Amino acid sequence: MNIALVDDMPLETERLTYIINEFMTRNNIDFKISVFNNAESLLAGYRPLQYNLIFLDIYMNGMTGTDAARRIREVDNETLIVFLTTSPEHTFEAFDVHAFHYILKNPVDEDFKEVVFKVLQDILDLFFASPKALVISCEGEEVSILLSDIIYAQSQKNYIHLSTKDNSSFRIRMTFADLSSQLFIDRRFLCINRGIIVNMDYITSFGKEGCDLYGDYSFPVNVRNFKTIDKARKEYIFSKLHNR
Repeated sequence: MNIALVDDMPLETERLTYIINEFMTRNNIDFKISVFNNAESLLAGYRPLQYNLIFLDIYMNGMTGTDAARRIREVDNETLIVFLTTSPEHTFEAFDVHAFHYILKNPVDEDFKEVVFKVLQDILDLFFASPKALVISCEGEEVSILLSDIIYAQSQKNYIHLSTKDNSSFRIRMTFADLSSQLFIDRRFLCINRGIIVNMDYITSFGKEGCDLYGDYSFPVNVRNFKTIDKARKEYIFSKLHNR
């Protein structure tokens, strides 16, 4: 596993390096850590999937961690990003760039270590978990689509139009109720309007004016039920960032 640590405070990168080393050694995981003291040095020559995991401090001299994450997401939507900060006020910014987690820099070493260990274990579980998939019949062929790859699904008369992150589109004959029952076993999916389900991991902006998704997709949000929909979205954000 290739890991990048980005923080302008050497004591913090040393502390985190020690914790990661202990965890990986205990779990017999091969790993390599690259340390950067600013975001600019990380981005210089950055290429997609260069790292499996990036620990990124938010408050740094020069470019902030959230700005760096936005630059990364322009070319790489797969690498896991874990933000490090002394304040929880940027939680929603972290979600906007599809951060995997958000860790507060607890000054108590044992407490900080416990949180980092939990995040690393969740990441290992993610790497080795059996992915959930939607099996559909499309043009006479059976196709398996990972739920995590689905950006949105939209009802169109007697069909469902479904789009995935690799720009593939599927037109499947299925009722919206049948599709909903399969997608809603995964908490990342949200019905934002009649006949429209989106994967919240791909939301880039959200408001009464509409919901924008990765891939330049945009859909209207049910204004009458906006508060309920937005509450569900926010609850998902907090549960994901805090692994609840």
